[in-house]
Amino acid sequence: MMDVLLQVKLILLYGIIILSIYTIALLMIGPLKFIGKMSAKLMVGGLCIFILNYIFSVFNINFDIGINLITSFCTAYLGIFGILAISLIKYLL
Repeated sequence: MMDVLLQVKLILLYGIIILSIYTIALLMIGPLKFIGKMSAKLMVGGLCIFILNYIFSVFNINFDIGINLITSFCTAYLGIFGILAISLIKYLL
């Protein structure tokens, strides 16, 4: 039979292990939320550029904006001003 003191030590050890796993999980949730939000914004930015390119093609305007990480990022974080800035840069170049 196990000694009572050994049982208490074992219970405390399991408690510490569970709290450690919980703490590590909480520390990992923050960066995962940030990565998820950034991914969603980049996808929305790319979709906006795609829609803009489609609208240009419907009206026979030869003004295509490339969909890549940088243009999606600008569109996602700057919104309409990002699209205008990218369009202006494309027009000037």
